[in-house]
Amino acid sequence: MESLTTDEILIELNPFGRLQIVFLITSAYIQFFLPMHGQIINFIGAKPDFHCSAREGYLLNESVPIVKDDDGELVFSQCEEYIDPGNSNATQDCQSGWTYSQEYYGETIITEVWDLVCNHYPAAAETSQSIQQVGGMIGAIAFGFLADQYGRRPSFLLSVVIFDISGIGIALSPNYIIFVVFKFFYGFGQMAIWTTFSSNLSEYMIPKYRNRAMTVPSIPIPFGLMFMALLAFLIRDWRYLQIAVVAPYIVGLLGFWCVFLPESLRWQLSKQKTKQAGLLVIKIAKMNRKEIPKEMFYKSNKNEVDDKISTISGNSITSSPSKITADSNGTAPKDINSVSENVNSNEQKGNKNEEASVARSSTQSKYLELFKPPVLHITIVVSLLRLTYTLVYFGFALSTGRLAGNPYLNFFLSALVEAPAKIFAPFIYKWVRRTYLICFCYICCGAGLTVIIFIPQQTKSGTDLAILTTVLSLLGKFFVSVTLAGVLLLNVELFPTTLRNSGNGLTLFLASIGAVVAPFMLYADNVVPNFSSYLMASISFVTAFSALTLPDTRKTVQPQNTADLKQIMNSRKKSSMGVENNAFEEDTGL
Repeated sequence: MESLTTDEILIELNPFGRLQIVFLITSAYIQFFLPMHGQIINFIGAKPDFHCSAREGYLLNESVPIVKDDDGELVFSQCEEYIDPGNSNATQDCQSGWTYSQEYYGETIITEVWDLVCNHYPAAAETSQSIQQVGGMIGAIAFGFLADQYGRRPSFLLSVVIFDISGIGIALSPNYIIFVVFKFFYGFGQMAIWTTFSSNLSEYMIPKYRNRAMTVPSIPIPFGLMFMALLAFLIRDWRYLQIAVVAPYIVGLLGFWCVFLPESLRWQLSKQKTKQAGLLVIKIAKMNRKEIPKEMFYKSNKNEVDDKISTISGNSITSSPSKITADSNGTAPKDINSVSENVNSNEQKGNKNEEASVARSSTQSKYLELFKPPVLHITIVVSLLRLTYTLVYFGFALSTGRLAGNPYLNFFLSALVEAPAKIFAPFIYKWVRRTYLICFCYICCGAGLTVIIFIPQQTKSGTDLAILTTVLSLLGKFFVSVTLAGVLLLNVELFPTTLRNSGNGLTLFLASIGAVVAPFMLYADNVVPNFSSYLMASISFVTAFSALTLPDTRKTVQPQNTADLKQIMNSRKKSSMGVENNAFEEDTGL
């Protein structure tokens, strides 16, 4: 009797049933709230206009010198005051504190009693944001391994707990040092959540639905960011704002995952966990309201399987004659768990010795597999794609406060331009080669940044050109947002199953370098004008052309091992020479 692949099992159990729908709902929930935590620093770490406070017994213009700012306007000095007002022009550091503008912001980590300005941690917001991303780097790599070794479900639950505790800890921080410690674990949990969840989501989708499953739920991202702009506008105290954005995770995710979402069936099969896989098939069938086909079982005694099904599923799944019947010698399936023994999935095809070796390998040897051909090429290019996305995306996202006008409106517009990118990208990637579209978007992004470098603040006639810079920045963010869906698809469609979570964790780790660098890249503009634009434009052009070296993953089955990946890579080479090769292609409509 011919055995079933993992995808064939999912098809028999309804490939787009209630289980998959709950997965998508959870994904949308995560995508709505999770990005807020990477950009909330725009508000809780905002630095409003400020100047030294007047010394006791003196007026402001008597105790604080007037200087020119970067735009050539006369303002009160931010960091110096007169030593002997009225008698000498000698200055010293502010001794009486600072006065902050209340035009846009209430209390932030900068303006609170911490006074993180001048020589008191002048890059406090940037440093805390980078520390959060360092935590994300470590969380991605650690939970990539934990999820591969111990399963997606327990790893996800642990990551949510870490995230919730650290999120509340940030809001209750008594000083800046405690604040950045919690920010580290905040990023640790944030990246771990998506590392573990995205792998499980993709592994419950057959190729026909994988494109939409990985891209459509990302549509809530810009709407979540727009919602945060509204929250920040209404809640001007940074501590209450922090609590407001972390609260949905305390109940929502833990409840969803504990009640509805199971372990990855693909992971259990790749780890040879036959008993657990069999029980999981029952759970999936029950949730999707499907009877288990007899093709999943070996022959045995019919009464035993009836009893087993009845015990585990509460009689909700029956062995009806149309599905599980006795054969001519009166035998039927012996045990529901034998489903996994009858699965000759791609994890069990090909090089079994290699799979067993990977399953038993240590953390070090598992990650070494990512640096051996043909996986090495995938690791390098996908890592570059993800690094460039985070660097350029956060470069735009964290600089909205620099744009002319209301910072809340600017942030809202910056999120708004992402909406069409998220809505239309899934449909575009369905018909267009992923690597071609990614290349096009990065070229457009780099070109826009190049133009920004040469735009003056105003024309000779005095016309303000700030609006042009704003428009180009928003367009740049639109194009870089389009690339995300394609990059995520390449990430889950090119790494083999036994290395997928490790590969996802590693690329997230390297991608986080972009998020770590972005705040300081923007801060460097204070020293070298337009430094951030030069850097983002350069890396955008390099990444655009490196994407073209990857194979097209439309209509392909996820590789289960390196042998499958070699076949995909060889197919790309033959295709580039005009030779058609469909040996590893499945007609999925993608």
